[in-house]
Amino acid sequence: MPILETNKIFKTQLSSKAKRLTQEEIDAVKNITLEIACDVAAVCEENKIPYMLGGGSALGAVRHHGFIPWDDDLDFNVPRRYIDPLLDEMQRRYGDKYYIEAPLRTEGYLSSFVQIHKNGTIFREFQAQREDRCGVKVDIFPIENTYDNPVKRKLHGILSELGLLILSCYRMYAWREEFLALADGNTKARLVFRMKGFLGMLAAPAHRFWYEKIQKCMMRCKDENSGYVVVPSGRKHFFGELYRRESFLKTVPMKFEDRMFPVTGDYDHYLKNLYGDYRKLPPEEQREHHVVYKLKL
Repeated sequence: MPILETNKIFKTQLSSKAKRLTQEEIDAVKNITLEIACDVAAVCEENKIPYMLGGGSALGAVRHHGFIPWDDDLDFNVPRRYIDPLLDEMQRRYGDKYYIEAPLRTEGYLSSFVQIHKNGTIFREFQAQREDRCGVKVDIFPIENTYDNPVKRKLHGILSELGLLILSCYRMYAWREEFLALADGNTKARLVFRMKGFLGMLAAPAHRFWYEKIQKCMMRCKDENSGYVVVPSGRKHFFGELYRRESFLKTVPMKFEDRMFPVTGDYDHYLKNLYGDYRKLPPEEQREHHVVYKLKL
């Protein structure tokens, strides 16, 4: 439901309410993020795990040959069947270096993608986060299989989209005081936050039950040869990130800072789908920034 979409509100309208990083801080965060990404990539390559840059990181590789200048995060897309082997190997090899949060693996975790945090750092985007659970991080978004049958694919999408909305509303309810304070003075944001908080209150008594059901719903298609794949936890959710398997999963190397990372070979279609005219720099007021309350490197 676009009316309840809050990600863009946070990154473009409300980020100024929190700490705005200096360029020196952004560059330092980028260095740590790239360090994490290189370790993840090394594990993938040594274990023949397919991966690719996703979202704004793919945009950065194509348009800037590195990070987007005003951004500091890095995202990977990895097929679902390889998520657990990747995390198991990351834990075995780098258990002292990184803290991993992942759906159905981390107690109390409520997101639908993986986060790999650098121990000893703090990048607090929500006041409610524990300091040992909010380090500088890399996000990994599962690429899910979905059905060739259009009716089953549509149902898969509807249930996935509805589930993600339920989770978003519950998070809004659980952290409602912080969100409303952040939105103070922004009538539209406060209205959306109150609507989502009310829906989240309805889901709250059984939120753990819903979380497990929603994660299993997104990964319900086991057909590794279906014609379609999807990134339901990505920027534009299920119906906005539905791709033909053959074209999306074929990758090409792309320069990113001082190394090469794979991006989808169909990057022109992928980036136009996510950003429209992606070659054009957005105006300053539309550039996305993280809400950051505390930074420790």
